[in-house]
Amino acid sequence: MERRLQRFAILLMSCVVLAGMFSLPAAAWEREALSAFHERRVKLLRETGSDGVIVLFGYHEQDVAASTTPFRQNENFYYLTGWDEPDAMLMLVPRAAKPGSNEAPEMGKEILFIPAHDYKQEKWTGPKLGADDADAPARTGFPRVKSTTLFQSELQDALKTFNKIYTEMTPQPESGEEGFIQDMQARLKKAAPLATFADFRGILTLLRTVKSPGEIALIRKAADASIEAHLAAMKTVRPGVWEYEVAARMQYEYERRGCEWPAYPPIVGSGFFSTVLHYDRDSRQMQAGDTVVMDVAGAYGGYASDITRTLPVSGKFTPRQREIYEVVLGAEDAVISAAKPGMYVGRHGPQGLFEIAYDYINTHGKDLHGKTLGQYLIHGVSHPIGLNVHDPFDINQPLAPGMVVTVEPGVYLPEENFGVRIEDDILITENGCEVLTRRLPRSVEEIERLMAQQ
Repeated sequence: MERRLQRFAILLMSCVVLAGMFSLPAAAWEREALSAFHERRVKLLRETGSDGVIVLFGYHEQDVAASTTPFRQNENFYYLTGWDEPDAMLMLVPRAAKPGSNEAPEMGKEILFIPAHDYKQEKWTGPKLGADDADAPARTGFPRVKSTTLFQSELQDALKTFNKIYTEMTPQPESGEEGFIQDMQARLKKAAPLATFADFRGILTLLRTVKSPGEIALIRKAADASIEAHLAAMKTVRPGVWEYEVAARMQYEYERRGCEWPAYPPIVGSGFFSTVLHYDRDSRQMQAGDTVVMDVAGAYGGYASDITRTLPVSGKFTPRQREIYEVVLGAEDAVISAAKPGMYVGRHGPQGLFEIAYDYINTHGKDLHGKTLGQYLIHGVSHPIGLNVHDPFDINQPLAPGMVVTVEPGVYLPEENFGVRIEDDILITENGCEVLTRRLPRSVEEIERLMAQQ
């Protein structure tokens, strides 16, 4: 009960602070130019060919528990439309190709279906855009915006020419959208029982891999806001502070800079829990002598960042903690130096970022029994980020300019009651990479100096 009261008091204090601070107002939802979404729809149409109609549904509010969390759109739907309201539908119809033509498919129709106005409901949810609003095409970037009640008739009209429907047939990994995909397929098969279906997820995965300049700009903003959250945490962590206090402070800092939500549940694990990779209970009171792993970041304009720092709760690393920290930092530096086009995020011999981190860790330092430390690197060292903190990716695809990935080696020593992970976000360039999170200190000296400023 006492800890619950402490949590409530902290939340209440945060609300008071939020109400009184206006120096950094959160920006409205920021998105790319509408033309960028149109260009993606054209690319998808050309990749699927001229033999079928493309259909995709957006999420319903109930698909994302919108009564308790902000509505968040299906990622592929948002990637193609930029539309972040529930119950929408997308249809792309290619122009019928001339017999024997080898020309690239051209767009015939691109239609966004949205619900009609429900003025009674809008008293609760606020004004919505309706399909019959005069400015609907300008606000959505679609030349045709129609009511969802017209979807069936438009689909039947398209199927007079095409007997194939391209859609999502498989759920995105880690998305929890299995039920949504099954429901969409059932609805489409009921609407078009004679049509054949094809999955375009593989095509969209490839399209999403290389980020546009607009996407990179949004990831930079997510990273910059999250860096400020980590800087604030470095001045908050000390013995006696609860992990959830740090998590709350960090979420406040990146949200006041425009992030809409956490990119993932915040992980603030101290003591033994610094060795638990996805510990997100954040319920322990930090003790002198602990390390604390803070894997915390926000999403801006729907785009994620992913940052981890490990701090000494007492303000200074013990000699043993510093030894392990320097090993992990050296491994991260080795990976960053090697990251460039042609390398791979996973295991791929000399070209694999994982092997580079593993080999460094395994040749620097020992455990308490004199054994090498490679066995304590128990996860991958890199993954793509974008609309998802674990953006879809073909592990066999080499890195290319425009990809944004993490670098996150770690060593976890449960027997010694501490772990270390350091994680940064990098943009692959023509000849190497740019560290998007370079402004956040990583060295022992910088961290200890900042923590001394509490």
